[in-house]
Amino acid sequence: MNIVLRVIQFIVYSNILVAICAVCLSMSSQIMIESYNNSINYFVFFSTLSAYNFQRIIRLKKEEENHKLRWLFKYKKIIYFFISLCLIMSLYFFINFNLKSQISIFIASIISILYPFGLRKIPVFKIIFISIVWTIITSLIFLFENNISINQEQILHLISRFLFVFAITIPFDIRDMKIDDQKFKTIPILIGEKRSKLVSIYSIILVMMIYLQLFYKNSLSINNLSSIIIILFITSLLILKSHHKKDELYFSLWIESTSIMFYLILRLSSWIV
Repeated sequence: MNIVLRVIQFIVYSNILVAICAVCLSMSSQIMIESYNNSINYFVFFSTLSAYNFQRIIRLKKEEENHKLRWLFKYKKIIYFFISLCLIMSLYFFINFNLKSQISIFIASIISILYPFGLRKIPVFKIIFISIVWTIITSLIFLFENNISINQEQILHLISRFLFVFAITIPFDIRDMKIDDQKFKTIPILIGEKRSKLVSIYSIILVMMIYLQLFYKNSLSINNLSSIIIILFITSLLILKSHHKKDELYFSLWIESTSIMFYLILRLSSWIV
């Protein structure tokens, strides 16, 4: 197998890419709000890597046979190492956070721990739980840790983050339509693939409307708004092209990487005078 493909598979299947995406969303929030905290970014990376690998290991024997499952079995010891190391690093940063941040992280942790044990089976709420956790980890704890008051504008930022994560998570449920138990009642299983994409696109439109409102309130620069328009357009195209017959890497690499694009395009725009 091509060495480049092996490296890509390792980054994707070990959930390193997911952790990088979470950090990128966290840094995107910091760019838009113009306040920064590297300790939060480190915590987001290690906690996300630990949580996602924990969930994969717990569900390992329950998943149907596929290439990702075989890969996880092959490198199970590495995954256990990641979980242990990342838990230690997460705790190191956690104990230095303020109480509001710690309470928020505790709530997100409870949801993450319970998710593979039954929360994911609650009809429709699977995607809502994911969106809540990502909103807490990539936006809310940053606001608490930097002592930024939760006013109307910050609430709009939080809602936009929830909707963006909601939108890019629906394609993963589309991917899993043939795998998920019909009892799970995910959005694609309930309303079908095409309508699910429309729900995702509507969520993107709402995100755009929120950022336009923030711009009109002078809470978002023209550079940031222009970047977000580009990001949301690219994300919409990837969502529309998603299909349950697409290969794993389309979702785990391209759809997932929209979070990375979010940060990179915002960062590039910040360098433009």
